[in-house]
Amino acid sequence: MTVLTVLTILRLVHLVGLVMGLGGALLADYTIFSAGVIRPVSNYTIFQTRLLSHIVAIGLCILWISGLALIIVKLQVQPEFLQNPKVWAKICVVMILTINGILVHKLILPMMTNAIGRRLFDGVTTRQVACMTLLGSVSLVSWSLPFVLGKAAGLNFVTPMSVILAVYLVCVLAAWLGLFAFMSCIRSIQELAANHTVDPNMAATAWEPRIATLGSRAAVDTLRPGDNVSTFSQVRV
Repeated sequence: MTVLTVLTILRLVHLVGLVMGLGGALLADYTIFSAGVIRPVSNYTIFQTRLLSHIVAIGLCILWISGLALIIVKLQVQPEFLQNPKVWAKICVVMILTINGILVHKLILPMMTNAIGRRLFDGVTTRQVACMTLLGSVSLVSWSLPFVLGKAAGLNFVTPMSVILAVYLVCVLAAWLGLFAFMSCIRSIQELAANHTVDPNMAATAWEPRIATLGSRAAVDTLRPGDNVSTFSQVRV
């Protein structure tokens, strides 16, 4: 088997890891939003989120293994391969992605487990919302960037690693601010709706004295000038 064939196979495996990671992350985010933020968290939400997180973890492992194998094989045909700043930028992004995945398992999944039966943002602080949206933003941008870098051949040996990472951080910050603002609006709407929700039993109790007063006034208004008030009262009782 030639080196080019090995490189082709490793690139395909690398692509599979990217697809598994990005697809699993997007589906997990959609599940958390639709069945955790909009609707109360259920046992099915926890099951599906954990399943998708395992798929993302497998994709991340494939990404690391195939990426390291690609570096080893690439050095045999291109000794200056590690002098490419784009390679080191991709390694840094994957390292951040790995740390982010560990934090998601340590923070978000237990938070969802404790929120079964209610919405994820009910009773949480603004700091917790900021933390959740930051982890989601890092995941989305970090899984998308390798696709972009893989296709941007013009960046090889030209663009410094600091520039690539600066653009990456700007994208993460922009995604975080947008997602945090969006989730904060949803949280405010949910809190406003909860504050204006009226308990039917309390509403009925509050209206009973008013209904009784209106009934008494209606009975008095129907009396004619010649009617005996005491007799009418006895009949009503």
